[in-house]
Amino acid sequence: MICNRFPTTGTMLKITQEMKQYETIFLRKTGDCEYRARIFTKDEELDFAGHPILGAAAVVQMMSGRARRTEIRFHLNCKDVIVCSTTINDRREYVCSMNQGSAQSIGRIAPSDYPKLIAPLGLHMGDLASSYPLQVVTTGLPYLIVPIRSGLERAGIVSNDYESLLLSYGAKFAYVFDIAAMEGRTWDFSGLEDVATGSAAGPVGAYLCEHSVCPEGQEMIIHQGRFLGRPSELRVLKEKETGNIFVSGNVSIVAKGTFYDR
Repeated sequence: MICNRFPTTGTMLKITQEMKQYETIFLRKTGDCEYRARIFTKDEELDFAGHPILGAAAVVQMMSGRARRTEIRFHLNCKDVIVCSTTINDRREYVCSMNQGSAQSIGRIAPSDYPKLIAPLGLHMGDLASSYPLQVVTTGLPYLIVPIRSGLERAGIVSNDYESLLLSYGAKFAYVFDIAAMEGRTWDFSGLEDVATGSAAGPVGAYLCEHSVCPEGQEMIIHQGRFLGRPSELRVLKEKETGNIFVSGNVSIVAKGTFYDR
């Protein structure tokens, strides 16, 4: 949503709840291809998220009427990100690539703590990919990465207090990731599942490079959304020279509308 001025925080939260999407992004133009951005879930404001920023870049390019490739800077609460949006054709389809910067590992989890972290996800110790650690990684939003070899189809949040448990380990959300299938799932704490999570794809890409699953400088594809009937792909690359994480995805404009302030 592009605004001349931001509504109140409460109003933006109510709009997000009304839209019934996993996240809603609000933009205010601050310069040529520069925007202040604020991102909300139905419960709270986030400092960073992935796919709403990719989608916003496509919308900015569409509305600006610029040529084939546009570079947009988004000023978030705690960092800036640059997204390159490129038109695919004349049907309002775009490829958007976001530089998330370098990833930070907040810490590996002690194996003795694994059972209490995976049980609220409906997983068992035998589901884990035992060669890989549970680890908290962030490029702006910290995720507990849970590497598994089985059980993705039955994973989900089955605990009422999982949020506080994750916070005690420095994580905001959990991302369950099948290493062999390169497929993941994540949820908010009401159990709502996301179909594509750019803020998780970056940390997962950094994790896969750190543990030699994928080499730096080579693009990898993260699959998500299959269990909701909306399969998605996010492409991730860790740049060798800088260590920066790039997350890319295809964007299609499917609808538009106007909110009136009365």
